[in-house]
Amino acid sequence: MSIINKRFNRRRFIQASSAALIASPFFSSPEIVVKAGANDALRIGVVGCGGRSGVLLKFLSENPNVRVTALCDPDSQRLANAKKSFPNAADTQDLRKVIESPDVDAIVVATCNHWHALAAVWAMQAGKDVYLEKPLSITFWEGRQIVNAAKKYGKICQIGSQMRTDPEFHPEVKKFLHEDCEIGPLQSVRVNRFFPRFSIGKTEQPLVPPPTVDYNLWLGPAPDVPLYRSNLHYDWHWMWRTGNGETGNWGAHLLDDCRNDVLRDAVKAPRRILSGGGRVGYNDAGESPNSMFVYFDTGSIPVVFCISNVADANNKKYAGSCPGPTSGYVVYGEGGRYEKHWGGAVAFDSNGKKIREFVGTGEYEGAGPHLQNFVDAVKSRDAGLLNAPVEIAFDTSFWYNGANLAYRLAEPYSKEAALKMDDTPRGVLTGAISDLERHLRNQNIEMNADTFKLSQFLEIDYENDSVKGEYEAEAKSLLDIEYREEFAVPQIDL
Repeated sequence: MSIINKRFNRRRFIQASSAALIASPFFSSPEIVVKAGANDALRIGVVGCGGRSGVLLKFLSENPNVRVTALCDPDSQRLANAKKSFPNAADTQDLRKVIESPDVDAIVVATCNHWHALAAVWAMQAGKDVYLEKPLSITFWEGRQIVNAAKKYGKICQIGSQMRTDPEFHPEVKKFLHEDCEIGPLQSVRVNRFFPRFSIGKTEQPLVPPPTVDYNLWLGPAPDVPLYRSNLHYDWHWMWRTGNGETGNWGAHLLDDCRNDVLRDAVKAPRRILSGGGRVGYNDAGESPNSMFVYFDTGSIPVVFCISNVADANNKKYAGSCPGPTSGYVVYGEGGRYEKHWGGAVAFDSNGKKIREFVGTGEYEGAGPHLQNFVDAVKSRDAGLLNAPVEIAFDTSFWYNGANLAYRLAEPYSKEAALKMDDTPRGVLTGAISDLERHLRNQNIEMNADTFKLSQFLEIDYENDSVKGEYEAEAKSLLDIEYREEFAVPQIDL
């Protein structure tokens, strides 16, 4: 399969889509740009009817400023289940029909990750505003096209990083950390995702998609290659061409929140990234690591991210111990520490005495206000109202996609080499390595050259959506992904 020319413009999209659209009840002239009036209910088409979509649909159904007018999923069973709650919504397995519908003002994209960039760009080319679930993209280049599309077509594009919609929490925390300096000058950050994930299986014969799935539409931009896992749905997260692993799953939330409150969005992308990890504990078809440490050299406050997805043999709900929240982060200052979990935070002085608590919005509840923020921006035509605009999401994508890229370019692991690279205050990288080592050893798994990999520092080239230095060519071979011709992500030039 050859690499498809990325200069796939709007006219070619319309031509490629027309055959699928012309027989559809959605169909209208592709040149129509629909605009909702300030006092009209925003008509939303939801693309993707899986687990995350269920949460979004619930909040959309309760929002008096919104009408769900279209539903889409390549799996007809999932589509039928969503349709039960929205009997008046049009339904289709082909998202192009939703994108071109005159009865849709905005699109909510809750598809598999490999569809995110194409769905968002196509929608904005067709005149629709977009609420796009995280992660933004599979590669840096894809993310750039989404940003450019929003600018070029004047569209509102919000990423589903709902932790950013917490209007009282964030100002309070930033004042505490940066203005009042209650824990002193900030030294380093340790981000955690210690949560069990289980084997996705490894089959001898290729997976046969369920009969309810239009597999061509499920694949979209992804290559049509045999899959040797047990389930089509969800487990795509752990494959490089369809997902971003845990780094782009929970990492997309936690790293973005750290960028917001700790770095105050001043650091767009890390200068350098070091990754180490492996997929251990089971022999399955997954590709992304289930145990991982990442060191982000930000040029200011160093950030270390540690992932432990291997369940304890005696407690399947436990994936090891770590400082601070198992899904959250710890900010270390000269005079104490701040621990953030989703829904709140607590701060301690240098003696371990609790000095402050913060109450925020929980993981589930945050989706409603975040969707409302998007609706408000669309109806006012003011992208400045967005709490998580696409530009912010693009910056954060360099963190999780960069971590994955460094891991994929890594070589056999050496603990000695890893520890030599720890120049962080308080040795937070060494601490992450020790936490993983201890937990895995308790599962009779050793971190060595046979089970783990370790990268060199990867130098990020933000302006060119790539990396610099000796790994530039190898990185390019991974970043220049192939698309199937009908589903090529278009290059958007400004």
